Amino acid sequence: MIEAQEQLLALPAGVSHPIHLVIEQPKLLRNNRVLIFLTFLCSLAALLVALGMVWVALTSIFPLRALSLDRFAAGAVWGLGAWMMAMSQVFLWRYASLMAHCSVLLDTRGAHFRLGNTSSAGEIFMPWNGIEAVRYKRIESGQKFTILGADSSVVTFTSYSFYRPKRVAHLIAERAGLPLVRG
Repeated sequence: MIEAQEQLLALPAGVSHPIHLVIEQPKLLRNNRVLIFLTFLCSLAALLVALGMVWVALTSIFPLRALSLDRFAAGAVWGLGAWMMAMSQVFLWRYASLMAHCSVLLDTRGAHFRLGNTSSAGEIFMPWNGIEAVRYKRIESGQKFTILGADSSVVTFTSYSFYRPKRVAHLIAERAGLPLVRG
């Protein structure tokens, strides 16, 4: 029994190394969970700072009987700072929410893109033979990547969508058998 198995598993004459079938496993690419958590945490910290700044602004202005031009100016500056921190909190929360819901699944049939937040997360599928080009270019705040489909479909993502977008685009180009083109 053992000899029969050894004969079946032995390499044929003339073959120096075994043939390995390369079957690509599905790969899910998404953002770093620690980065998403820290972005949500910074958003909450910005909210707490904004609330504290509102409190300082109100204590600078009130009581009204002790209001002077200096106290009013200090209260206005603290109020403006509170508004800016509140806007920072909103931006960070939206950014973390976007990062948490962006993903690309690379399987044997093609690439399944899910870009956007939960309310607008539509999945876009591009088969490997339906991808014509994978392009990237530098923009003022990062990098922009465009996947062009044969059926005139376009998928675009930036460094705001993924932590390492060039790695994502490189894997897509590699699996589609295309070069990553700048421009």
